[in-house]
Amino acid sequence: EGLSSQSLYSTAVAHEKKRDYNAARRIYAGLAEGADDGAAPDGRNFLQWGRMEARLGKLADARRVFARGLRALPQNTQLMHAWAVTEMRANHPDEARHLLKYALEQDPSDGLLYQSLALLEQQQGGLKAAREMLERGTDADPRNVYLWSARGVLESRLGRYSEALPLFAKATELDRWHVQSWQARGVALEKLGREEEAADMFENAIEADPSSVPTLQAYGLMQARRGNVDSARSLFAKGSELDAGHAPILHAWARMEEGVGNYTTARALFKRGVEAEPRSVALLKAWAKMEVSIAEVGEKKGWSVSQQMAPAKLEKVEQRLEVLRLMIEQRSEDDLKLVMTWLERQRLRKGRESLDKVLRIGEQTPGEWREGVEYSFAPGRQFAEGELVVLAARADSETGSRPQMFGRVGEKIGALELRVAFKEGKGLGSASGKPAGKGTILAGKGAVWDTVNIGEVGKILLSRKALADKLVGG
Repeated sequence: EGLSSQSLYSTAVAHEKKRDYNAARRIYAGLAEGADDGAAPDGRNFLQWGRMEARLGKLADARRVFARGLRALPQNTQLMHAWAVTEMRANHPDEARHLLKYALEQDPSDGLLYQSLALLEQQQGGLKAAREMLERGTDADPRNVYLWSARGVLESRLGRYSEALPLFAKATELDRWHVQSWQARGVALEKLGREEEAADMFENAIEADPSSVPTLQAYGLMQARRGNVDSARSLFAKGSELDAGHAPILHAWARMEEGVGNYTTARALFKRGVEAEPRSVALLKAWAKMEVSIAEVGEKKGWSVSQQMAPAKLEKVEQRLEVLRLMIEQRSEDDLKLVMTWLERQRLRKGRESLDKVLRIGEQTPGEWREGVEYSFAPGRQFAEGELVVLAARADSETGSRPQMFGRVGEKIGALELRVAFKEGKGLGSASGKPAGKGTILAGKGAVWDTVNIGEVGKILLSRKALADKLVGG
């Protein structure tokens, strides 16, 4: 005697779990043929089979299975809903809407159908239609906690926190253990500035489910925003103890520690988060942003290594490079490019900010900049009003050094001002009243102006972008 349909179904599910999809498919197909031959059809068989084909990306096969199931069971709303969800995920909203509305005609009291239709309308930008659908749902199924909570979530997403509160309250009234609604009430109250009441809601949520890591994260974030660092740290720590691989709470905890200057702790938390969720762009981006913000930019570059570097400094650089190593090891090529492009933008922004500080009138040029590469004192250079130049004092008789600083034509350096002079008597002449040569620089004040020796004034050769890039080790 053969196996029962229940045993065959369980065997097919076991094959599917082991990823032996062909074996599972053969059994599902056999059970469906049995229904065609007069055996009682089992909706679970078509439901499981259709979902398997959808997960494997075989949309046409999934449609055939669901349609076959509905021919055998024309009023099975579970099959209609599963087919609609498959169409939603395939970005076919019209087909999904048609199936869900047809399912509601079969069972107008099914709250899940209202919720799914509302989600579809919301995804398509029909917020008014989504609200109306959820209202119809609570009218049809007034004790459905999930519908009341969904109504509150929709209002919260629209920033209508006052309107969301009574909806969440109704959900918690119907089910005092519905932790998501308690948590959502807390978030809404904090948004309204009612922080003490929000804390009570978070406490109620924890009482309803002490192991709810998302609740501990949301509560911890509120405490961190209020400046209650110790309380936030305790909540984050409890959550990560409950679920050591919960990347979002590690992310939130790391950002808080970064905010209070605990970079070593933040770095360790970022690393734990990335190990738990290696595909998280948000985590890697936040970690990289922290490393960029604390890396030294300037003469000692925060991302470079040299043999002369002190051990403590070397350790800091190695820690910063660790995030880049993790990106390379754990990201796909496209995602790595995304994060590295963002990191490069941050690096160049830092370089531009540093360049603005370096290029101040009267400031000395960076020690590693070399004449003839960054700027030149060679004859024949042409200067213009407003141009940034490099001035060199006469060489020291003992050391031979020649201090160099920045100046700008038309602006003062201390008591002196630089001006550009042109030939043919245009512009300002020298102190003797004779016109200076084309493109030469005059220094002076009032009516007394002298030509600056060509060996004491230089023209910057690199663009601002190139200078900024040099400051960050490009």
